[in-house]
Amino acid sequence: MSLFGNVSLMVLFPSALLLLTLEIVLGSYKALYPKWTTKLAISNLVLNILWMLLIVILLLNPNVIQPYLAESLAKVFQKSPEDITTQVSLLIMGVGLASIATTIIDSFIGFKNLRTEKIKQFFK
Repeated sequence: MSLFGNVSLMVLFPSALLLLTLEIVLGSYKALYPKWTTKLAISNLVLNILWMLLIVILLLNPNVIQPYLAESLAKVFQKSPEDITTQVSLLIMGVGLASIATTIIDSFIGFKNLRTEKIKQFFK
């Protein structure tokens, strides 16, 4: 009796691990070479799009959180399982929307930094 659906998480784990590795590599590159180029901004955008796709897949997959989780939380909070299921769904959607918002902001800041670098080069 596992808390999460093993099949869905085991399928998504390698892609999440790959994206995390790419994020660490890109973050290290940004730290070593703070000058933004077009390739860096586009790779940042692609990585953010891949993260958003993974988050959307996790949010739309009903097997990630099993129904007995709502029952056990209902016992803890002394509410009906339907109320807990709704609250868990709202919490997951809130976290997902916050993650998507931060990836959009990160992509926007990347292209803003690229524009700033091009303006700096123009005035040199």
